[in-house]
Amino acid sequence: MDNTDRRIDVLLYDGVNAVDVTGAAQVFSSATDLADAQYVIRYVSMDGDPVQSSCGLRVMADAAFNIGSDADDLIVPGGQGVDRALECTPILDLIAGWQNRNGRRVISVCSGALLLAKAGLLHGRVATTHWRRSGYAASQFPDVDWQIDRLYCDDETVMTAAGVTSGIDLALAILRKDHGDDTALQVAREMVVYLHRPGGQNQFADVLKAQFAQTEDLRVLVDTMVDNPQQGWTLDQMADVACMTPRTLTRRFAAGYGLSPVKFLERIRVKQAEAALGAGAPVADACAVAGFRDFQQMQRAFKRHNGTTVGEYRKRFGPNMRA
Repeated sequence: MDNTDRRIDVLLYDGVNAVDVTGAAQVFSSATDLADAQYVIRYVSMDGDPVQSSCGLRVMADAAFNIGSDADDLIVPGGQGVDRALECTPILDLIAGWQNRNGRRVISVCSGALLLAKAGLLHGRVATTHWRRSGYAASQFPDVDWQIDRLYCDDETVMTAAGVTSGIDLALAILRKDHGDDTALQVAREMVVYLHRPGGQNQFADVLKAQFAQTEDLRVLVDTMVDNPQQGWTLDQMADVACMTPRTLTRRFAAGYGLSPVKFLERIRVKQAEAALGAGAPVADACAVAGFRDFQQMQRAFKRHNGTTVGEYRKRFGPNMRA
C-alpha cells in the first residue's frame, strides 16, 4: 500500500469495552507516530456526543456516525453495551451501508461481530467473536461460519477479532498487510506485544499459556500439554518433552508452580473445562475437550482446584455472563 492517508472511524456507544476501542486504534496510531505509515483515526458516536465505556471511562466523539464519512475503515468494538446496540436500528442501518464504496474495510473486535452479523455483513463469511457469546452467535446468526476457536478471521474486506486484546493482534496483521513486516515489528516492540499470534490460534489455549508459562525451561512442555490435554500423559512422557529426567522435572515443577507435574496437568484440564463450560458447552463435551476420563474425575478435580462442583461453576460462569 502507498503512504496515502487511510482514514479509520471507530464506533462508540454506551457500554463499549474501552480496550476494544483503544487496543486496535493504538496500533494504527503508533504506526503513524513511529513508522512510514499514515492512519487518521476518528471516534464517532450516533449523535456525536461522548459515551461512557463499560469500565466507566468517558470517551469523547469527534463526530456523528455517518454513512457518508470519508473514512476507509470502520472499527466496531464490543462490550456489555452491545446488547442495547443490537436493538438500535439506526446503528445497524449505518453499519449495513458502510461497504457500499469499494475498498472499505470493516473490522470488529470482541462481541462487535454480533453487530456486523445482525447488519448482514457476515452472511456466508468466516468470522469469530468472544467465546462467551459463541452460543448466542451460533443460534441467532446460523448463516455465519463462526470459528470461535480462532483469535481473528480475515475474510477479505470484513475482519473479526475474538475478544479484547486479540483486536491488537488483528490490527498488527492488518498493519503487516498494509505496510509490511518491518513496520508491524516496530509497532509491536513499542507496545511490548508479540508481533504475530496466528489468527488460527485457539483463544482458550492462548489464555492458558499466558497464565501458566512462567518458567522458561518448562515452556515447551506446558504449551504442549495445553494444546493436547486429552493425551494420556505419563510422567515419563512429560519428561521426554521437557528433555529432562522425571526427578528433575518434578523438582522444576515444584519450584516453578508449587505442584507436581500430574497435579499441574489436572489444573490445565480444569481450566480447559472452565473455558468450555463458560462458552456454553454441554458438560460431557467439556469433559472430553479437557481430557478427563469421565464426569466423576472432572467433578473431583473441580472440587480440589475450585472448591466447587461442576454444576455450581456452570451456573455462576455460564454463557449468561456478558462480554
